[in-house]
Amino acid sequence: MVREHRVDVALERLVASAVISGEQRAAVLRAVDEQERAGRASGGRVAAEIVAYVGAALVAAGLGLFVDTAWAQVAQSGRVVLLVVVAGCATWGAVVLAGGCAGVFRRAPIASAGRVRLAAVLLVLAAVAMAGAVATAFDGHHGDATAVAASIAGLLVAILGYLLVPSVLGMIATACFGVASILSVTSELFDVRSPWQGITLMAFGALWFGLASARLLVAEWAGYLLGGVIAVIGAQSLTVGESLWRPGLTALIGVSCFVLYVLRRDAVLVLGGAAGIAVALVQVVADYTAGGPVIASVVLGIGALVLTAGVVVLVGRPG
Repeated sequence: MVREHRVDVALERLVASAVISGEQRAAVLRAVDEQERAGRASGGRVAAEIVAYVGAALVAAGLGLFVDTAWAQVAQSGRVVLLVVVAGCATWGAVVLAGGCAGVFRRAPIASAGRVRLAAVLLVLAAVAMAGAVATAFDGHHGDATAVAASIAGLLVAILGYLLVPSVLGMIATACFGVASILSVTSELFDVRSPWQGITLMAFGALWFGLASARLLVAEWAGYLLGGVIAVIGAQSLTVGESLWRPGLTALIGVSCFVLYVLRRDAVLVLGGAAGIAVALVQVVADYTAGGPVIASVVLGIGALVLTAGVVVLVGRPG
Protein backbone atom coordinates (compact mmCIF):
# COMPACT_ATOMS: atom_id res chain seq x y z
CA MET A 1 0.00 0.00 0.00
CA VAL A 2 2.82 2.42 0.82
CA ARG A 3 4.56 1.66 -2.45
CA GLU A 4 1.32 2.19 -4.42
CA HIS A 5 0.81 5.54 -2.70
CA ARG A 6 4.35 6.61 -3.56
CA VAL A 7 3.84 5.64 -7.20
CA ASP A 8 0.63 7.68 -7.35
CA VAL A 9 2.31 10.70 -5.74
CA ALA A 10 5.31 10.48 -8.09
CA LEU A 11 3.07 10.28 -11.15
CA GLU A 12 0.95 13.21 -9.98
CA ARG A 13 4.09 15.31 -9.56
CA LEU A 14 5.30 14.38 -13.03
CA VAL A 15 1.93 15.39 -14.47
CA ALA A 16 1.98 18.66 -12.52
CA SER A 17 5.50 19.36 -13.83
CA ALA A 18 4.35 18.65 -17.41
CA VAL A 19 6.88 15.83 -17.72
CA ILE A 20 4.14 13.37 -18.64
CA SER A 21 0.53 13.83 -19.64
CA GLY A 22 -2.56 12.67 -17.81
CA GLU A 23 -3.08 9.98 -20.45
CA GLN A 24 0.44 8.66 -19.90
CA ARG A 25 -0.16 8.58 -16.15
CA ALA A 26 -3.33 6.54 -16.70
CA ALA A 27 -1.45 4.16 -19.01
CA VAL A 28 1.24 3.57 -16.38
CA LEU A 29 -1.37 2.84 -13.72
CA ARG A 30 -3.18 0.43 -16.05
CA ALA A 31 0.09 -1.40 -16.72
CA VAL A 32 0.76 -1.68 -12.98
CA ASP A 33 -2.74 -3.03 -12.37
CA GLU A 34 -2.35 -5.60 -15.16
CA GLN A 35 0.97 -6.74 -13.72
CA GLU A 36 -0.59 -7.16 -10.28
CA ARG A 37 -3.50 -9.15 -11.70
CA ALA A 38 -1.10 -11.38 -13.63
CA GLY A 39 0.88 -12.05 -10.45
CA ARG A 40 -2.15 -13.12 -8.47
CA ALA A 41 -2.66 -16.82 -7.91
CA SER A 42 -5.39 -18.62 -9.81
CA GLY A 43 -8.54 -19.85 -8.13
CA GLY A 44 -7.30 -23.44 -8.12
CA ARG A 45 -4.01 -22.48 -6.52
CA VAL A 46 -5.79 -20.45 -3.85
CA ALA A 47 -8.09 -23.40 -3.11
CA ALA A 48 -5.09 -25.72 -2.86
CA GLU A 49 -3.41 -23.32 -0.44
CA ILE A 50 -6.54 -23.20 1.72
CA VAL A 51 -6.74 -27.00 1.75
CA ALA A 52 -3.08 -27.21 2.76
CA TYR A 53 -3.61 -24.78 5.63
CA VAL A 54 -6.63 -26.77 6.79
CA GLY A 55 -4.50 -29.91 6.69
CA ALA A 56 -1.77 -28.27 8.75
CA ALA A 57 -4.36 -27.09 11.27
CA LEU A 58 -5.81 -30.60 11.50
CA VAL A 59 -2.35 -32.04 12.10
CA ALA A 60 -1.82 -29.58 14.94
CA ALA A 61 -5.30 -30.31 16.32
CA GLY A 62 -4.70 -34.05 16.12
CA LEU A 63 -1.42 -33.69 17.94
CA GLY A 64 -3.14 -31.63 20.61
CA LEU A 65 -5.90 -34.22 21.02
CA PHE A 66 -3.31 -36.97 21.24
CA VAL A 67 -1.47 -35.10 23.97
CA ASP A 68 -4.72 -34.49 25.84
CA THR A 69 -6.16 -38.01 25.67
CA ALA A 70 -3.38 -40.53 25.13
CA TRP A 71 -0.15 -38.80 26.11
CA ALA A 72 0.05 -40.46 29.52
CA GLN A 73 -0.31 -43.91 27.95
CA VAL A 74 2.81 -43.51 25.80
CA ALA A 75 6.27 -44.09 27.22
CA GLN A 76 8.60 -41.11 27.54
CA SER A 77 10.85 -42.37 24.75
CA GLY A 78 7.84 -42.82 22.49
CA ARG A 79 6.73 -39.24 23.13
CA VAL A 80 10.16 -37.91 22.25
CA VAL A 81 10.31 -39.97 19.06
CA LEU A 82 6.82 -38.87 18.03
CA LEU A 83 7.61 -35.18 18.44
CA VAL A 84 10.96 -35.51 16.66
CA VAL A 85 9.21 -37.26 13.76
CA VAL A 86 6.66 -34.44 13.59
CA ALA A 87 9.48 -31.87 13.55
CA GLY A 88 11.37 -33.77 10.86
CA CYS A 89 8.32 -34.25 8.64
CA ALA A 90 7.37 -30.60 8.97
CA THR A 91 10.88 -29.51 8.02
CA TRP A 92 10.94 -31.88 5.05
CA GLY A 93 7.56 -30.59 3.87
CA ALA A 94 8.78 -27.00 4.16
CA VAL A 95 11.86 -27.76 2.07
CA VAL A 96 9.71 -29.39 -0.62
CA LEU A 97 7.34 -26.41 -0.68
CA ALA A 98 10.27 -24.00 -0.94
CA GLY A 99 11.48 -25.70 -4.11
CA GLY A 100 13.81 -28.38 -2.80
CA CYS A 101 17.48 -27.91 -2.07
CA ALA A 102 17.72 -25.16 -4.68
CA GLY A 103 14.99 -23.14 -2.97
CA VAL A 104 16.31 -22.99 0.60
CA PHE A 105 18.92 -20.76 2.22
CA ARG A 106 18.04 -17.95 -0.17
CA ARG A 107 17.37 -14.32 0.68
CA ALA A 108 14.63 -14.18 -1.96
CA PRO A 109 12.62 -17.43 -2.20
CA ILE A 110 12.10 -18.88 -5.67
CA ALA A 111 8.77 -20.49 -4.75
CA SER A 112 5.43 -18.69 -4.93
CA ALA A 113 4.24 -16.58 -2.02
CA GLY A 114 1.59 -19.12 -1.05
CA ARG A 115 4.11 -21.96 -0.87
CA VAL A 116 6.51 -19.83 1.14
CA ARG A 117 3.79 -18.95 3.65
CA LEU A 118 2.86 -22.58 4.15
CA ALA A 119 6.52 -23.56 4.43
CA ALA A 120 6.96 -20.93 7.15
CA VAL A 121 4.01 -22.38 9.07
CA LEU A 122 5.51 -25.87 8.87
CA LEU A 123 8.89 -24.62 10.08
CA VAL A 124 7.29 -22.94 13.08
CA LEU A 125 5.48 -26.21 13.79
CA ALA A 126 8.85 -27.98 13.60
CA ALA A 127 10.36 -25.59 16.15
CA VAL A 128 7.44 -26.07 18.54
CA ALA A 129 7.58 -29.85 18.14
CA MET A 130 11.33 -29.94 18.77
CA ALA A 131 10.95 -27.79 21.87
CA GLY A 132 8.28 -30.20 23.07
CA ALA A 133 10.53 -33.18 22.36
CA VAL A 134 13.38 -31.72 24.39
CA ALA A 135 11.02 -30.73 27.21
CA THR A 136 9.70 -34.30 27.27
CA ALA A 137 13.22 -35.73 27.28
CA PHE A 138 14.23 -33.48 30.20
CA ASP A 139 11.00 -34.09 32.11
CA GLY A 140 11.75 -34.84 35.75
CA HIS A 141 14.87 -32.69 36.04
CA HIS A 142 15.01 -30.26 38.92
CA GLY A 143 15.05 -26.49 38.58
CA ASP A 144 14.63 -24.70 35.27
CA ALA A 145 16.76 -27.15 33.28
CA THR A 146 13.75 -28.38 31.31
CA ALA A 147 12.63 -24.87 30.35
CA VAL A 148 16.19 -23.85 29.45
CA ALA A 149 16.79 -26.87 27.23
CA ALA A 150 13.38 -26.70 25.54
CA SER A 151 13.52 -22.97 24.80
CA ILE A 152 17.07 -23.15 23.44
CA ALA A 153 16.16 -26.13 21.25
CA GLY A 154 13.14 -24.26 19.92
CA LEU A 155 15.30 -21.19 19.28
CA LEU A 156 17.90 -23.15 17.32
CA VAL A 157 15.26 -24.84 15.15
CA ALA A 158 13.46 -21.52 14.64
CA ILE A 159 16.71 -19.89 13.49
CA LEU A 160 17.36 -22.82 11.16
CA GLY A 161 13.82 -22.53 9.83
CA TYR A 162 14.25 -18.82 9.13
CA LEU A 163 17.53 -19.45 7.34
CA LEU A 164 15.91 -22.20 5.27
CA VAL A 165 12.90 -20.10 4.26
CA PRO A 166 13.05 -16.45 5.41
CA SER A 167 9.64 -15.16 6.48
CA VAL A 168 8.01 -12.79 8.93
CA LEU A 169 6.48 -15.77 10.74
CA GLY A 170 9.95 -17.24 11.14
CA MET A 171 11.16 -13.95 12.60
CA ILE A 172 8.31 -13.97 15.12
CA ALA A 173 9.07 -17.56 16.12
CA THR A 174 12.76 -16.75 16.54
CA ALA A 175 11.95 -13.71 18.67
CA CYS A 176 9.52 -15.64 20.89
CA PHE A 177 11.89 -18.54 21.47
CA GLY A 178 14.73 -16.07 22.01
CA VAL A 179 12.80 -14.24 24.72
CA ALA A 180 11.82 -17.56 26.31
CA SER A 181 15.46 -18.65 26.29
CA ILE A 182 16.61 -15.42 27.91
CA LEU A 183 13.93 -15.61 30.60
CA SER A 184 14.66 -19.23 31.44
CA VAL A 185 18.45 -18.90 31.42
CA THR A 186 18.55 -15.71 33.49
CA SER A 187 16.03 -17.15 35.96
CA GLU A 188 18.31 -20.14 36.40
CA LEU A 189 21.51 -18.13 36.77
CA PHE A 190 20.51 -14.94 38.59
CA ASP A 191 18.32 -13.75 41.42
CA VAL A 192 14.83 -12.53 40.63
CA ARG A 193 15.85 -8.92 41.38
CA SER A 194 18.95 -9.09 39.19
CA PRO A 195 19.06 -6.53 36.36
CA TRP A 196 20.66 -8.98 33.96
CA GLN A 197 17.38 -10.27 32.62
CA GLY A 198 16.32 -6.80 31.52
CA ILE A 199 19.78 -5.98 30.19
CA THR A 200 19.88 -9.17 28.15
CA LEU A 201 16.42 -8.53 26.72
CA MET A 202 17.43 -5.01 25.70
CA ALA A 203 20.56 -6.39 24.06
CA PHE A 204 18.41 -8.93 22.19
CA GLY A 205 16.15 -6.11 21.04
CA ALA A 206 19.18 -4.11 19.92
CA LEU A 207 20.30 -7.14 17.90
CA TRP A 208 17.00 -7.07 15.99
CA PHE A 209 17.44 -3.35 15.37
CA GLY A 210 20.95 -3.98 14.06
CA LEU A 211 19.88 -6.77 11.72
CA ALA A 212 17.02 -4.68 10.36
CA SER A 213 19.23 -1.60 9.92
CA ALA A 214 21.79 -3.69 8.05
CA ARG A 215 18.99 -4.93 5.76
CA LEU A 216 19.70 -8.55 6.65
CA LEU A 217 16.08 -9.47 7.35
CA VAL A 218 13.35 -10.39 4.93
CA ALA A 219 11.10 -7.68 6.41
CA GLU A 220 12.88 -4.74 8.01
CA TRP A 221 9.71 -3.31 9.55
CA ALA A 222 9.12 -6.58 11.41
CA GLY A 223 12.68 -6.50 12.72
CA TYR A 224 12.22 -2.98 14.03
CA LEU A 225 8.88 -3.89 15.58
CA LEU A 226 10.18 -7.02 17.29
CA GLY A 227 13.31 -5.25 18.46
CA GLY A 228 11.36 -2.34 19.91
CA VAL A 229 8.87 -4.53 21.75
CA ILE A 230 11.60 -6.76 23.21
CA ALA A 231 13.76 -3.78 24.20
CA VAL A 232 10.85 -2.05 25.97
CA ILE A 233 10.00 -5.28 27.80
CA GLY A 234 13.62 -5.43 28.92
CA ALA A 235 13.60 -1.81 30.05
CA GLN A 236 10.39 -2.31 32.00
CA SER A 237 11.71 -5.45 33.72
CA LEU A 238 15.10 -3.98 34.59
CA THR A 239 14.13 -3.01 38.14
CA VAL A 240 11.40 -3.88 40.59
CA GLY A 241 9.35 -1.04 42.02
CA GLU A 242 9.46 2.65 41.22
CA SER A 243 12.66 3.70 39.49
CA LEU A 244 13.65 6.26 36.89
CA TRP A 245 15.60 3.59 35.07
CA ARG A 246 12.47 2.11 33.54
CA PRO A 247 10.97 5.28 32.02
CA GLY A 248 14.42 6.63 31.24
CA LEU A 249 15.48 3.60 29.24
CA THR A 250 12.06 3.39 27.58
CA ALA A 251 12.39 7.01 26.49
CA LEU A 252 15.92 6.30 25.25
CA ILE A 253 14.54 3.47 23.11
CA GLY A 254 11.97 5.89 21.71
CA VAL A 255 14.66 8.45 20.88
CA SER A 256 16.73 5.71 19.23
CA CYS A 257 13.74 4.87 17.05
CA PHE A 258 13.51 8.51 15.97
CA VAL A 259 17.23 8.57 15.12
CA LEU A 260 16.85 5.43 13.03
CA TYR A 261 13.80 6.93 11.36
CA VAL A 262 15.93 9.81 10.10
CA LEU A 263 18.22 7.26 8.46
CA ARG A 264 15.74 4.61 7.30
CA ARG A 265 12.35 6.39 7.05
CA ASP A 266 10.36 3.35 8.11
CA ALA A 267 6.93 4.16 9.54
CA VAL A 268 7.32 1.54 12.27
CA LEU A 269 10.25 3.51 13.69
CA VAL A 270 8.44 6.81 14.06
CA LEU A 271 5.40 5.07 15.56
CA GLY A 272 7.62 3.11 17.92
CA GLY A 273 9.49 6.24 18.95
CA ALA A 274 6.28 8.07 19.74
CA ALA A 275 4.97 5.06 21.68
CA GLY A 276 8.19 4.82 23.70
CA ILE A 277 8.11 8.50 24.65
CA ALA A 278 4.42 8.28 25.56
CA VAL A 279 4.91 5.19 27.74
CA ALA A 280 7.85 6.80 29.53
CA LEU A 281 5.96 10.04 30.15
CA VAL A 282 2.87 8.27 31.47
CA GLN A 283 5.04 6.15 33.74
CA VAL A 284 6.83 9.17 35.19
CA VAL A 285 3.55 10.98 35.77
CA ALA A 286 2.00 7.92 37.42
CA ASP A 287 5.00 7.20 39.67
CA TYR A 288 6.24 10.66 40.64
CA THR A 289 3.22 12.98 40.66
CA ALA A 290 -0.09 13.06 42.46
CA GLY A 291 -1.87 12.71 39.13
CA GLY A 292 -5.31 14.20 38.82
CA PRO A 293 -7.00 16.19 36.06
CA VAL A 294 -4.50 19.06 36.20
CA ILE A 295 -1.48 16.92 35.33
CA ALA A 296 -3.48 15.06 32.70
CA SER A 297 -4.59 18.36 31.16
CA VAL A 298 -1.01 19.64 31.05
CA VAL A 299 0.20 16.49 29.29
CA LEU A 300 -2.75 16.66 26.90
CA GLY A 301 -2.07 20.32 26.14
CA ILE A 302 1.63 19.73 25.48
CA GLY A 303 0.76 16.83 23.21
CA ALA A 304 -1.74 18.94 21.29
CA LEU A 305 0.82 21.72 20.81
CA VAL A 306 3.48 19.31 19.57
CA LEU A 307 0.98 17.64 17.24
CA THR A 308 -0.14 21.00 15.87
CA ALA A 309 3.44 22.09 15.26
CA GLY A 310 4.20 18.86 13.42
CA VAL A 311 1.09 19.17 11.25
CA VAL A 312 1.90 22.79 10.39
CA VAL A 313 5.44 21.86 9.36
CA LEU A 314 4.24 18.92 7.27
CA VAL A 315 1.58 20.98 5.52
CA GLY A 316 3.84 23.97 4.99
CA ARG A 317 6.76 22.04 3.49
CA PRO A 318 6.31 20.46 0.06
CA GLY A 319 7.30 16.78 -0.31
